[in-house]
Amino acid sequence: MKLRLWQAARLKRMSKEAFDNLPSGVCFFNNHGIVTLCNRQMHRLVFSLSGRDLQSLYELRTLMERGPMHGTREQNLFRLDDGSVWRFSEEAVCAADGAQYTQVIASNVTVLYEKQKELEQNNMELAEHGKRLRRLSAEVAAVTREEEILSMKMRVHDDIGRSVIATRRLLQQGLPTQQLDLTVWKNAIHLLKRDSESPKDKDALTQLTEAAAGIGVAIRLEGKLPRNDAAAYLLITAMRECATNCARHAGGTELYVRITQSHGFAAARITNNGRPPEGPLSEGGGLSSLRARVEKAGGTMSVRAAPEFELTVTVPINEEETP
Repeated sequence: MKLRLWQAARLKRMSKEAFDNLPSGVCFFNNHGIVTLCNRQMHRLVFSLSGRDLQSLYELRTLMERGPMHGTREQNLFRLDDGSVWRFSEEAVCAADGAQYTQVIASNVTVLYEKQKELEQNNMELAEHGKRLRRLSAEVAAVTREEEILSMKMRVHDDIGRSVIATRRLLQQGLPTQQLDLTVWKNAIHLLKRDSESPKDKDALTQLTEAAAGIGVAIRLEGKLPRNDAAAYLLITAMRECATNCARHAGGTELYVRITQSHGFAAARITNNGRPPEGPLSEGGGLSSLRARVEKAGGTMSVRAAPEFELTVTVPINEEETP
């Protein structure tokens, strides 16, 4: 009998020692909120946070709601002065005899907390890199546009130079002026006139709309162009190419354009009311050139032939410019 009592007492001591040595804080309160069982870790944590010994569930809940006297709190996480981070959770439990208790567990989440903070920092850096990349893409598109404008001006300059030489030779030889071909002069003057127009007088979209109407295609636009000039230019370039193809290949009279903006990107979905392509599409000079410009700016382009022609262009814009 004495041996059984000694063994039972020894088992109880061993269980209490194992309970006290748990790395997590564990505490049980009866239905009156009085501590019935609490290990050393929980006592240490509560004392470190409040400067007082744990007496009741009310005191612990007050500590969780109002925050600690020592250390810091972030939502349901508590950082001790030693740098460790703990999360407290409360749960109702029922004993074998039917008695109701409240169980509170404090878990050490220091490693998870540090990993989360590291992940948040990495996400912030990635977001900043994304903004820089979008700005760089927009600058690349702007530079590309400037290169195209410069190329056009150089071509006009060369055409005018050749025309001046031809005119001078004609006059030096005393030939009739009727023999002078004025086509190059007219084209050069037309380009120079269009280049000198103020954007306030006629913006690029208005120019495109009028040019498309001149070849019998009406542009039905849903949505707004992005305020970013480089992105808007690429979308207008795509619309211009589709308007030309609509009149030339599909025999259409209307071009439908739907523009959306989301998460730092602007997308244009373009269809028409003309005949659908008879077979698989092969990107010719215009579409392949458009794809090169879009991808160089960091965007994407997709073309679909069935059940109707559809071109979708997505280009980056600055995040702060997204409505």
